[in-house]
Amino acid sequence: MAKQTLNIGFFSSMYSQINGTAHAVRFLSEAIAELGHNVHVFAPRILDGYEKPSTLHFHDVGGAIIGDKTGFVLSVPIQKIFFCPHDYLDISHIHTHATLGSMAINWSKYLGIPMIGTHNSPMHYYTAQYVPVIGKLLSKSDIIWRYERHILDKYDFIHVATESKKDLLLDYRFKEPIVCMTNGIHDLYYENVRENGIREKYGLEDKKVLLYASRLSPEKHPITVIKTFKKIQKEVPDAHLMLVGSDGPSTDAVKRLVKKKAYKNFVTYAGRVPFPDLLKLYNTADLSCLWSWIEAEGLVLIEAMAQGTPSIGANACGIRNIIRHGKTGYLANDMNQFKEYVVKLMKDDDLRETFGKNAKELAQHYKVSEIAKTWIKLYKFTIDQLYPLRYNREDRKDRVELVKEFVHTLPNVSF
Repeated sequence: MAKQTLNIGFFSSMYSQINGTAHAVRFLSEAIAELGHNVHVFAPRILDGYEKPSTLHFHDVGGAIIGDKTGFVLSVPIQKIFFCPHDYLDISHIHTHATLGSMAINWSKYLGIPMIGTHNSPMHYYTAQYVPVIGKLLSKSDIIWRYERHILDKYDFIHVATESKKDLLLDYRFKEPIVCMTNGIHDLYYENVRENGIREKYGLEDKKVLLYASRLSPEKHPITVIKTFKKIQKEVPDAHLMLVGSDGPSTDAVKRLVKKKAYKNFVTYAGRVPFPDLLKLYNTADLSCLWSWIEAEGLVLIEAMAQGTPSIGANACGIRNIIRHGKTGYLANDMNQFKEYVVKLMKDDDLRETFGKNAKELAQHYKVSEIAKTWIKLYKFTIDQLYPLRYNREDRKDRVELVKEFVHTLPNVSF
């Protein structure tokens, strides 16, 4: 029988970095700790020293940054993989599946505890960017998908943020049970804010603002968005593109482009901005966007929705489950459609306002404080009912049916 207060191990190669996976892991760990459960985070290069729940515990496993602009940390804690001193853990929640995933699996087997795996970013799509030399070679084969299938098959169940992400995994022959539930966003994104000069600060007075909050990486296509916006600005002369976010492999190219005479009057790149500014920019923007063909769900879209801002994004994995086409924004199949939808909403103030209200209402389902409560139910179910089936080598179909039946009783969860 699961204890009232759990000791949960979070394992991730990203925690203090500025990206979607790190934010999802950090926000969830903090929200669960706020509920009184002990969350033990095992990650490399954790930034401590800020006010956090007393039940949130950090265990830095070491590592080296192998890209200043990506913040990617390579951590191979070989000395820890085969020795686990943390015998108090009740369950492992594994968020990245390479080296730290292997460590978590070995520890879980040694301790005899269940393990759950969240699949956010497919390693295949990012290896070429973040692993020098060998990454490009690996990304040209299916060996990384094979590796991930092998690792995730060991978990009691897999968690993904959206149904389209589950469809992707099934296409690559990952096995059930796979549970769908949003990662959620921090409750701070729902604060009522006022502009208080934010437009003046960033030179956006009297502009129709399209906000692109994203890491500057090739998979986010910032260069394509900027060049397409030039066509948008010709049809909407007061339109302005505002890019904010952390550095990435595309940073230098973006900086060079926005300085050119053809773009500098209607495109701004502000880099990373303070959180209060980001919240005000979400609030004051007329539209937000995200153009990526593979997302866990696109947390920046939900963050904008929480401030009542409609969005336009690629009709692609993850994003298609966040934007409600024709209700909270539009899903575009190509950049021509993207341009048409941006122009349409920028010219129609009433429609944009209606979409914004719908977006704010929908965003209420994504508060991480509520998502954390559902996770506790899933952890206790896994400890009490699901793990014994895997431990006793019961048929997988029995585990699948048990999970399917249980998640139907939970809010914001689908199978």
